Amino acid sequence: MMSKLGKISFLFAGISLVAMIITRYLLGEWVPFCWLSLGLAVLFLIVGLVKDRSFFKEFFTMKTTKEGMSMGVLILLTLVLLIVVNYIGVRHTKTWDFSLAQANTLSDQSVKLVKSLDSDLKVYFFYKKGVEGNEENRRLFRELIKKYQDQSAKIQLDFVEVNERPDLSQEFGVDKGSGVVFLDYKGRRNRIEKIDEQDFTSALVKVTREQNKTVYFTVGHGEKNINDNKEGLGLGSLKSLLENNRYLVKELPLIQNPKIPADADVIIIAGPVQGFQNFEIEALEGYLKGGGSLLLALESQNSAGLEKLTSKMGLQLGNNYILNQVETVMGRGINQGPTLGVIFSMNNKITKPFGRSEATLFRYPQSLKKVDIIKGIVVDELVSTAPNAMAFPSMQIKGEGAEDAYALVDEVSGKWGGDENAKDFTAIVAGDVDFLTNQMLYQNLNRDLVLNSVAALAKEENLISITPKEPMATQMIMTETKFGVFLFAFIIPLPILLLGTSIGLWLRRRNA
Repeated sequence: MMSKLGKISFLFAGISLVAMIITRYLLGEWVPFCWLSLGLAVLFLIVGLVKDRSFFKEFFTMKTTKEGMSMGVLILLTLVLLIVVNYIGVRHTKTWDFSLAQANTLSDQSVKLVKSLDSDLKVYFFYKKGVEGNEENRRLFRELIKKYQDQSAKIQLDFVEVNERPDLSQEFGVDKGSGVVFLDYKGRRNRIEKIDEQDFTSALVKVTREQNKTVYFTVGHGEKNINDNKEGLGLGSLKSLLENNRYLVKELPLIQNPKIPADADVIIIAGPVQGFQNFEIEALEGYLKGGGSLLLALESQNSAGLEKLTSKMGLQLGNNYILNQVETVMGRGINQGPTLGVIFSMNNKITKPFGRSEATLFRYPQSLKKVDIIKGIVVDELVSTAPNAMAFPSMQIKGEGAEDAYALVDEVSGKWGGDENAKDFTAIVAGDVDFLTNQMLYQNLNRDLVLNSVAALAKEENLISITPKEPMATQMIMTETKFGVFLFAFIIPLPILLLGTSIGLWLRRRNA
């Protein structure tokens, strides 16, 4: 047994060690008293070991002690292994997404954008205690941000209770507790209120953009009004959408001054009804020859003289009306409602995110046809109708129109006029303008098509919006025969088999 002195020495060693730990914790720093406590602990420990050295020698040579120590070493090694595995797991995370639509995986755009961060991105989630739904919103947002944090350690998330940190809430102008989120990157801030990848990545693009792009809308030819928020055919919603994405929106009266501003990143011509003069078209050609970007949306039967531009792009305006066929109880008919664009270019960055079961909507669009394409120019059909769409020369539907998969939106790129000395231009031509208007902008994929087109024209591929991923369900449709086989071969026999096995095991154990 241990001697009385040895026990007292180990007791004082423990007391000295605990005193050192408590002192260090309370003061928050190492002080000379800590050295004194540590020295006394070591001293008392040595005295105890020396005094009862024969006891410890005998103890450590016992068979039971050796076996216990072996078990202790094994437990210690297992603990160390678990710590190492957890450390590696925290530093190097890897997840697998087995959902059919990859709904739990960030898009390639989001991953690329997050990994390009060269400074800390601060994400503030403002909330109020007691507000209904806040806890669920916080949980969902934490799960979303975790996907981004798995890609970069530069993303910092901070949950801010509005009443507990009023100074920060006032700085960001937050007075509600419904779950308002702010992104702060290098002093540039953006607010989001919807918890999904699409809005978060779009906000991330806005705060990482170092300077705003400028979009000009031509005026003076009866184009759609960008300041009209009330009428269905106005473009006020489009203007607000662009400005919310940190674009500068300006008007361009070419008919008054046929000079393209030097800061024009994108020019949009939206539904002109009066003809462009030759000097205006020459100014636009010069802009495209210098590597400009143009979005041209034209109504059928009124090209406003801009066929001079489209013909040099290798496009022929159909000047027709494209309508969808529908199946009714009376047979096949023509749908005179919105025309659906359901075939998308899967190789183009603008339409690549679109799903095969999704659609864009147009109002009486005209078709676009590729003809006489000049060398050095490439035409990509971005949006087309289903193969059974019909073309009519007017809205007085008579007989059956020609069936085809008609192109409604094309992207044209290359060197204007085939001039090798010209810079690469990009133009997007649409056979309809109404898909840009207040009444149709937010229908189906129209918003994404517009934003993606402007982002591509502004040479900002990172701003191309992400279409939300929809969960895909696996359906099992059974005939009566298959259901009968499923019922009598699986549903009924399985419980009987499990019940019989349980009874058999119980009887066997009882009689054992």
